[in-house]
Amino acid sequence: MLSSFWKSVGEGLSEKWLERLFGPAFLFWAGGLLLWVGPQNLDEKWAEISALPAVRQGALLIGALLILAASSRLMEALHLPLLRLLEGYWPWPFRWLASWCVGWRRKRVLDKKRRWGVLILKREEESLTWKEQRELARLEAWRYYTPRDVGDILPTRLGNILKTAETRPRQRYGLDPVLLWPHLWLALPENARRDLAAARSRLDRTVEAWGWGLLFAGWSFAWPWAWVIALLWMAVAYALALWAAYPFADLLLATFDTHRWRLYRSLRWPLPESSAEERAAGAALTRYIQRGMLDAPVKYERGKED
Repeated sequence: MLSSFWKSVGEGLSEKWLERLFGPAFLFWAGGLLLWVGPQNLDEKWAEISALPAVRQGALLIGALLILAASSRLMEALHLPLLRLLEGYWPWPFRWLASWCVGWRRKRVLDKKRRWGVLILKREEESLTWKEQRELARLEAWRYYTPRDVGDILPTRLGNILKTAETRPRQRYGLDPVLLWPHLWLALPENARRDLAAARSRLDRTVEAWGWGLLFAGWSFAWPWAWVIALLWMAVAYALALWAAYPFADLLLATFDTHRWRLYRSLRWPLPESSAEERAAGAALTRYIQRGMLDAPVKYERGKED
């Protein structure tokens, strides 16, 4: 029974089922059961299962698939709280640690900004060495994914990457991405929505993988050193989450850079006439969507379909 099942897997399953069956959930359950049974007893247990009647083997197989599917769905439902945790929004018992990490990161941000200013001045004087050029390039990349205001700094690097994407459109255009994102999403073309959804899905999957690593520490009751595997698992998953967060933040920022006019047009809001007026216009639009407040009556623009 089991042999025929593995053969059918080899002959082809859908990509989603392959990802679900052999993804982090499978590694969690398979690794935990291996530790529970013990590697030295694996052959004996496999022989016991193979000797069972086909009906019982089928029941075990169906039960395992249901556990994999249900646990995967549960982890998918928890990816938002897990993402908040990785961003640095920590619950009450750890807020003192969050405050310490934020203070440490703010000091590093200020030091790097000062160093960046020094190197910029040297570049204008055309006196940068090759090593300083490399350092300036790294600082430029670092600044791009770091919140401009020190008050927005979060305890983790992942949190700061995503915080940058959440704050920069408001600083540049007066538009609050968190508040206005559902409105802009409805106005985006299909290819932009598809690319954004794919980038966010990659980020969510890495966050879920981190959650499975956290849960894997629970198998330490069967094997005390399971927490070491869990820490390595979580470190790798966090690194992958960082790599997934960069393109997602890039796409989110690029969406506001290139498609923010769609937001104005879909709401029949007057377009700002110059860059000098844009922040005020965006702030007025944000305030109207958030509270329904206007400093003065707004004359709606007519669309082509009107």
